[in-house]
Amino acid sequence: MKIVVPIMPKDLEEAQSIDISRFEDVDIIEWRADYLAKEDIMTVAPAIFEKFSGREIIFTIRTDREGGNLSLSDDEYVELLKNINAIYHPDYIDFEYFSHKEAFQQMLEFPNLVLSYHNFEETPENLMESFSELTSLAPRVVKVAVMPQSEQDVIDLMNYTRGFKTLNPEQEYATMSMGKLGRVSRFAVDVFGSSWSFASLDQTSAPGQVALADMKRIREVLDAD
Repeated sequence: MKIVVPIMPKDLEEAQSIDISRFEDVDIIEWRADYLAKEDIMTVAPAIFEKFSGREIIFTIRTDREGGNLSLSDDEYVELLKNINAIYHPDYIDFEYFSHKEAFQQMLEFPNLVLSYHNFEETPENLMESFSELTSLAPRVVKVAVMPQSEQDVIDLMNYTRGFKTLNPEQEYATMSMGKLGRVSRFAVDVFGSSWSFASLDQTSAPGQVALADMKRIREVLDAD
């Protein structure tokens, strides 16, 4: 299991002041660029990629369609992803598939895609169909984050992940059930076939996200003989 921690600077000064020593136990850095104004993203990018040089980075923009902070057309969204990828070559580019499905054909040449699906309201009844569609596109990572309304929703998310991972062992999955109810899904992710768990330092980027220090302690207990 890899631990992913988001960074969410709101301006260049904040980006430059990030203390990288706090990220020593982090496997992957996720830069949530939607906490910046659209016109500031390319200005702040050099500071982010220089500061975390040699580290695995996910470049992510969440638009307001999936609970993010920017209102972008599909063309604006794809243009930013392509510009960052061409200049900085991040290890992963997050693409929110169902929100920007009409633009997906423009992303076919990307070998580093994280195809994401987020639902902050519910765990939909057609979740298996979403898993199937994302898996069929064979991205580098399939990411699914949904909000449970019951314990069964949490179990369903974990069962679907395990089932699809068993049938597609080469495909990487990063799945989580959000909120307090779904928090259990963030700890033993490798048991049900997920590869990543998201933790936080100062500010969470999703409901139910666990502090990095707590994640480390719990993982130590789970990994102990």
